[in-house]
Amino acid sequence: MVRTVVKVDGMMCSMCEAHINDAIRRSFDVKKVKSNRKKKETVIESAEPLDPQKIREAIEQTGYIFLGIE
Repeated sequence: MVRTVVKVDGMMCSMCEAHINDAIRRSFDVKKVKSNRKKKETVIESAEPLDPQKIREAIEQTGYIFLGIE
């Protein structure tokens, strides 16, 4: 299992977290995804490593700000 922590800015509420989670699920085959607006992060668990550029694109298409991957 690969754990990817993505820093995301612009999430203001639980609905924002859901938008990010849905965008990641639509773009990748993931086991689990959870966003936290207070920490400004999304944690993704997947079987294989994910392409950082595609993660960036998926997040930015929702209108949120991709800050990087830890």
